[in-house]
Amino acid sequence: MINMILINLRATSKKTRVRLVLLLIFLGMFFNLSFVKNELLTNNQSLRSSGIWATLDLEPNPWFNDTEIPHNTLLTIKGRLWNRITGDNKSGHTVELEIDSIINNSYTDLTDIDGVFEIDYIVDPSLDIYSSHIIEAIVLDPLDTVEYRGYYIINVNTTSYFDIVGPPTPKLIGDFFDPNAYLRMESGSSIPFASLSYYWYDNALLIDTNFVSTDGSGYIQNILIPDIGIDDLDLLLSYESPPEIGYSDSFITETNLFSNISCVWDLPTTIRALSDLEIAGRIISSTNPSIAIRDTEIQVLYNGIPLPTTIITDSKGDFSITHSLSNSTGVASISVRLVDDLGKNIYTRHLITIQTAVSQTGPGTMIPPFMMFFSIFLPILGALIGGLAFYGYRYYKKQDKLSKVVNLPLESKIINLKILKDTGRLEESLSYLFNAIYMDLINAKFGRIRSDNETIRDFAIISVKNLQLSPSTLYPFIQKVEEIIYAKPFQITDKEFYNAINLFSPIYFELTGYNFELNF
Repeated sequence: MINMILINLRATSKKTRVRLVLLLIFLGMFFNLSFVKNELLTNNQSLRSSGIWATLDLEPNPWFNDTEIPHNTLLTIKGRLWNRITGDNKSGHTVELEIDSIINNSYTDLTDIDGVFEIDYIVDPSLDIYSSHIIEAIVLDPLDTVEYRGYYIINVNTTSYFDIVGPPTPKLIGDFFDPNAYLRMESGSSIPFASLSYYWYDNALLIDTNFVSTDGSGYIQNILIPDIGIDDLDLLLSYESPPEIGYSDSFITETNLFSNISCVWDLPTTIRALSDLEIAGRIISSTNPSIAIRDTEIQVLYNGIPLPTTIITDSKGDFSITHSLSNSTGVASISVRLVDDLGKNIYTRHLITIQTAVSQTGPGTMIPPFMMFFSIFLPILGALIGGLAFYGYRYYKKQDKLSKVVNLPLESKIINLKILKDTGRLEESLSYLFNAIYMDLINAKFGRIRSDNETIRDFAIISVKNLQLSPSTLYPFIQKVEEIIYAKPFQITDKEFYNAINLFSPIYFELTGYNFELNF
């Protein structure tokens, strides 16, 4: 038909030719629309004839694909089960999640009257942080074939923590410190061959910093101790490996370092020549008697001559060795030195008096009175004086700490804290909790204020070292405040706010003797 129109087009008038051209355009549009309609009908007929009972569509969520999602994060998976040909919703059918092609029937939901389902999924800590993972939703026991359209690809990350196995072995400054700790992921699995940072502090003063690694089991390798003549050092360990592993740290205040030794001797009251002398005692730090030099190889010397056997102190720092005395009497010296003293000649010495052997004491032989005094009363007197001095010092420190009583009117500050919280300024409320409430309590009890150049972390260290606050009470609160202010600002929830309040309560109790409770 179109060919006939084209043949007659040349033989007609101009006006007629215009009408024929418009007719050709209309016919072209008609044939194209008919083709599209036929295609749609063919496709619909194909869907009907293929046995597809329903289509499952997942609701798009770009955040899943563009974000490193932490382990244990709650994800809400939404979708719809329906027949996209007839428009019928499929209600009352169970939909469950499939993670990396493995069905997880712990996460299911029934479709509602609109065919809609909603499943809350907690990101499994076992998901590999170095691989992508696919989340799909499937219908349990469908009536016929289901067309699945859409899935999520997510990447996950985790946090780490330092698993402190026990107190560190006492070490001489200049030696290598064993943290006795593992670096682990939140799931508990170790982080092998990782590089982490360490910082040595003298109070708030940074002394040294460097890197240390973990071995194949995640155990942290030994760390060089600065040899600056100070044995009261603290150690900060920190680690992060973005984007897969977030930041974590651990502050070790009980490092058990020492610069010299002393001994609490356990010797017989009377020592006589030609007898077997049991030389025993406990090796301790000369600057901190609470640090026992345990599991350490030592050598005992009698009058400067080493005894043939070296010994190792037990878990309490105790040692014992027997030495056969000669016929010599008078004053003698007993010394103990560290075998591995880094060339520093670390030792402690004690003088004893050797009395005449019993077999050589005749009827007219008498022990001089001054010898009896030196051998018996002086050691007892020395021990009494040392013990009284030590406990007197502890009592003084305790009374000095208890002498300052905090008596602050905090009602107005609690009201301000409530206003900040109720107006949605949760980050500001926690900053106010630290800067206005905590700092006022510290100033009232210790007369200490925070300098402009001191960070929150610096003042936390000062609070533990100088003000004797408990690190196990203070550091969790400080870490939470830092995390909220610096690590994830404007992301805090009400739950995290009250968690921070709960962490502050034991600090408030330590400073005031009362619990910190909010009635809002």
